[in-house]
Amino acid sequence: MKDEQLSWLIQNQDYLYQNEGRDLYDIIYSTLSNDKMSYISFVKMASEGSGFFPSEGTGYSLDNDWDDPSEFVEVIFFLGEYESATITPQHFIKLMQVISDSYVEAYPKDKATVEHYMSRLRERYS
Repeated sequence: MKDEQLSWLIQNQDYLYQNEGRDLYDIIYSTLSNDKMSYISFVKMASEGSGFFPSEGTGYSLDNDWDDPSEFVEVIFFLGEYESATITPQHFIKLMQVISDSYVEAYPKDKATVEHYMSRLRERYS
């Protein structure tokens, strides 16, 4: 995707960078700009408890990525194969909601699908 097609995401960059969402933004931007998957697929995977690595050593992990998912207490981001940041699942949901709201504003026909996956994400980590 080109930057023009990602304006809905780019407009949230400052907010995300200032609210512990820098790594999440960078991962989503890399994923979408390199056509690794769609945003709907990204939020669907998250709602199923799976993180994503758009390139080797760069990504994030959720509970299904752990050897023992019951030990999952935080979302871990990796940049260059090193743990770069962690946030609580609740904060991850908050950031994903900001991004999803912006996506839905740009692509209203996808509203029901995105809201469904966001609801599943909230239920999973409540």
